Amino acid sequence: MTTWLLSLDGPEGFVCALADRIAGDEHIAADAAGAFDLGGGSGWRAEAWFSIRPDLTELTERLSLHLDDPDAAGRLSGLALRAYDDADWQAIGLDGLPPVAAGRFRVFGDHNRPADPARLGRTDLVIQASTAFGTGDHASTQLSLMALDLELRRARPTNVLDLGTGTGILGLALARAVADARVLGSDIEPVAVRMAEANRAGNAVSHRFRALLADGLDDIRFARAAPFDLVLANILPDPLCRLAGPVVRLMAPGARLVVAGLRIGEQARLVAAYRARGLVLVRRLAAKEWASLTFEKPARRHAFLG
Repeated sequence: MTTWLLSLDGPEGFVCALADRIAGDEHIAADAAGAFDLGGGSGWRAEAWFSIRPDLTELTERLSLHLDDPDAAGRLSGLALRAYDDADWQAIGLDGLPPVAAGRFRVFGDHNRPADPARLGRTDLVIQASTAFGTGDHASTQLSLMALDLELRRARPTNVLDLGTGTGILGLALARAVADARVLGSDIEPVAVRMAEANRAGNAVSHRFRALLADGLDDIRFARAAPFDLVLANILPDPLCRLAGPVVRLMAPGARLVVAGLRIGEQARLVAAYRARGLVLVRRLAAKEWASLTFEKPARRHAFLG
C-alpha cells in the first residue's frame, strides 16, 4: 500500500493554521494532519497523510483561498509530496528520534533502544511508527502520558478505552503499567490499527490490549466492554466535542476522562461540552501551546445531557 505525505516547513502560526485547515476541511481527503516544532528555533513543519494521491495544484488553490495570510500562495509553493510504502511509513520520524520521557513512561524505537534498563517505577514502551500517528515526541502525546502518570498515582484503572489509539501508545502504556488492566483501543484508520496491533506484540501485553477499527462509538463492541473506568482520547477537538455524549455514557460513575490533541486556546469549548454532560474538570496540563484536560464523572447519579 502506498501512503502520500504532504509537508511544509515555515513559521509556527502559518504551519499550525495550515494543519488545522487540512484536518478540518471535509473536501480535503487527508487521513491525518499535524504540526510539529522542529526544535532549536528552526521553525515548524506541517504534515498531512493521504491514502489517495492529492492533486497539488487543486489543493494549493483551495488552501490559498481559505488561509488568512496575504502570502498564502507564496508560502504554499513550498509544499512537498512524497510517496511511501508500508516499510518506509513505519520508519518515518524515527531516525534520530531520542527516547522520550513523560512521567513514569519512556518511549523509544528499536533503532534507539536505551542501553540502561528501566529503573524501578519506570515503564518502557517500544513504539515503531510515524509521527503522524504518535511516537511520543509530539507535545499532545507527552501531555497525555503525563496525565496518565498522574492518574495512576491515584488509582489503578482496570477497564480502559483508548479512543483514537493511533499506534496504541497510550493504551499500551496503561497496559504495561497495570498488570490486571484490560485496554480497548479504537481508531478510524486501518493503518493505525495495524500498527497498534504490531506494537502490542512488541510490548508483551498481548492479552491486555486489543485494537479495533471503528468510526465513532456506535459499534456494539464498545457497549459490551463498558463501563470504562478510564477513557483516554488524544484526538482533534471537533470529534472530541461531537463524541462527548457517547463517551460519557460509556463511563462508569467515578471514572476519569483524559483528553488531549487540543491547543491551549481550544480548551473552553471542550470544557463546556463535557460539563454540559455532567463531568467535572479536575486537571489541566499544557506544553508547547498544547493542552490536556482531565475530567471526572461524579459517582453520584444525576441527570446529564446525552
